[in-house]
Amino acid sequence: MDGKMAKTTAIDRMVAACRSGSNPALVARMPSGWAVMGERQVLRGYCLLLPDPVVPHLNALPRAARNQFMADLGSLGDAVLAVTGALRINYAIFGNLEPALHAHVHPRYDDEPEAMRTANPWGYDWSQAPLFDSAVHGDLRDSIAQHLLMPVQEPAIAARGALHHLDITVSNLARSTDFYDRWLPRMGLQRIADCADGPLWRGERMELGLQQARPGRASLVHDRYSPGLHHLAFEAPDRTAVSQLYDELRAAGATVLDPPADYPQYAPGYFSVFFSDPDGIKLEYVFAMSIS
Repeated sequence: MDGKMAKTTAIDRMVAACRSGSNPALVARMPSGWAVMGERQVLRGYCLLLPDPVVPHLNALPRAARNQFMADLGSLGDAVLAVTGALRINYAIFGNLEPALHAHVHPRYDDEPEAMRTANPWGYDWSQAPLFDSAVHGDLRDSIAQHLLMPVQEPAIAARGALHHLDITVSNLARSTDFYDRWLPRMGLQRIADCADGPLWRGERMELGLQQARPGRASLVHDRYSPGLHHLAFEAPDRTAVSQLYDELRAAGATVLDPPADYPQYAPGYFSVFFSDPDGIKLEYVFAMSIS
């Protein structure tokens, strides 16, 4: 029977009704099939996912179609969960009574009878559960359908590999604050409220802060070839911005270490200028086609 079955199951009839638009319980067409409200609303918002074409069981689907069906099942569960405010979703795939693939989506609630809260939904008396009625359940059906049309909102997670902030220890906090307050805005970082340790600037993807060196260490000159920071590079939007900053640095009497030049050994189109802060920390303003 792999891949072949008599078209006599209730699942076949439900799918045919969905195709013809005559199934009032139809929620939405999904990539793998049809989302429908359950015939018996034993738990409000109970839905099913029906594959199209109908197959005997999950393992009869090719791998890509199987993955799509399971992804759609999760999406339907997301929608039911969001619309009903349920505690969780129970999922079930059996196919013993109706030998065709179909998946159940059961929302579970904190107002269920205490004896049923840890039981599976089949413990209810389904014969006494209300039948689906568009006049009663239509708004809920439509709300689930609308949620399925909404853009997917992935859970917020931290961007992997992104630099959040960088603090630099300086010998003279006031002097370095003036220096960075002049040049950081030219490279895309704007001054924000200071923290207890010193001033802060924020760019699109990172923050930079300054801290005062401890007594007895402020006279040390930064050596980028000792363990620690070698240099700090800021991204430029184009080559012109690099050249313009170089002109401004020269006009202001800032210490330019290397004028704008191409460095193809680093990356295609790599073009940058190097300069230093009052403590000799090497700074770079760079445009490269590989950086975005």
